[in-house]
Amino acid sequence: LPTGFSPNGDGENDIFLIRGGPFKAIDFKVYNNWGELVYSTTNATEGADGLLEGWDGNYLGQPSPLGVYTWTFVVTLANDKVIKKSGDVTLIR
Repeated sequence: LPTGFSPNGDGENDIFLIRGGPFKAIDFKVYNNWGELVYSTTNATEGADGLLEGWDGNYLGQPSPLGVYTWTFVVTLANDKVIKKSGDVTLIR
């Protein structure tokens, strides 16, 4: 996962997402500084662009403020291996 992203609509680095796979299962969450869940998905299906869905930098329909957000994910790979990771990402506006 990248350490930062800039959801400004320029078509580059606008979505924060997990790359790789194929995944059998996924649990991906993003939290703000207060521990509020701002994004969550369990959708392991790739979209038409070949990518999984990801966080677009919005929360409750509004742009989230710039800052550092914490993420966690648990994925199950095609070979049934489970990977758990966490870290942070900087949202740049």
